[in-house]
Amino acid sequence: MCAALVLLSGCTGETPPPPPGPSATSAPPTTPSALPEGLTGVPATGGIGITAVLPTTGPTLFDADRGPVATPPGYPGGDLGISVVRVGKSAVLTAYPAGTGSDDPFEVFVYTGPASPPRSLGRAWSVAPAVDGGSVWVIRPDAPDACRLQHVSLSGDELGHGQSASCHTQVRAGTSHGLLITINSGAAESTDALIDPESGRTVQQAPRILGVAGDRMLLDGLTELTLVDLRDNRHQQLSRPVIARTPTVVPSRDGSVWAVDFANPAYRGTSTQTRDLWLLRPDALSWEHVAAMPFITEHLKRGGGFDWSDAGDLVLADGVLAAWHPGEPRWRLGKAALPASVWSGFAVLP
Repeated sequence: MCAALVLLSGCTGETPPPPPGPSATSAPPTTPSALPEGLTGVPATGGIGITAVLPTTGPTLFDADRGPVATPPGYPGGDLGISVVRVGKSAVLTAYPAGTGSDDPFEVFVYTGPASPPRSLGRAWSVAPAVDGGSVWVIRPDAPDACRLQHVSLSGDELGHGQSASCHTQVRAGTSHGLLITINSGAAESTDALIDPESGRTVQQAPRILGVAGDRMLLDGLTELTLVDLRDNRHQQLSRPVIARTPTVVPSRDGSVWAVDFANPAYRGTSTQTRDLWLLRPDALSWEHVAAMPFITEHLKRGGGFDWSDAGDLVLADGVLAAWHPGEPRWRLGKAALPASVWSGFAVLP
């Protein structure tokens, strides 16, 4: 029962997928000879109305037009790094030792507001939002050299008894079709799987699953991407809109459109960093180039990231917070400069 024991054993066997469906059409590759430096757009007259939690040390509640609003009390500081993930309309933060590895699991906190201390969810090796928007999945230490997969509400209650799991399993996202995980995370032979978190049964498995939202799953490949319909396991080849390395994928909150970033930290073999965001509409199998892309940036690894707002805006951090609604001709730029420190990634609230 290899599939049922995937969390414990790191099994990588899988049943070969059915033959791929017809190739989807895409926009022609774009290779501009000269790229703009920095994100271009226009300041919004009334502001862009975006507030986000930035994982600075300690966390900052940041208004795109007014700047820092508050530094919530009670978070660990010092040499610890902070990461953040949006869970529904809230945020969960993880404090970890910065710069070096650690033999201890990380502290996990729920953001509770600009003036109140966080709620602790205990310690875990990894944390991911559950599909209900009000809970998370964690890989939690259970005993020396043993861990378990546990479902935890944002109030801190453990939901169910959990199950044994490898401490090297990384939880990534809860979906309506299962929990997306990486087996043997950090190892050369890691693999990705979509599992039933209650039983550990493998629903899908592939070397690299880029994302899952709604009824669709996106797989990485050497030259093309593959879109899988999880309702009938139908596979369709999808050409990349540009020739680029493995992209970062962030689905919108309703899962109808996915932001796909073909960022390049070494553009044309140089130290130049570029960001190149595209929208993928999985139901239509179509690509749309996001406005003002690609561009040269200094914020791929620090002071950057992208998320979606509840109103369906794509929000990008690059010097300032900027918002763009699919179909608009240009980005709307926030007025306040983002803090210049080692933070990366953010969570748009609510």
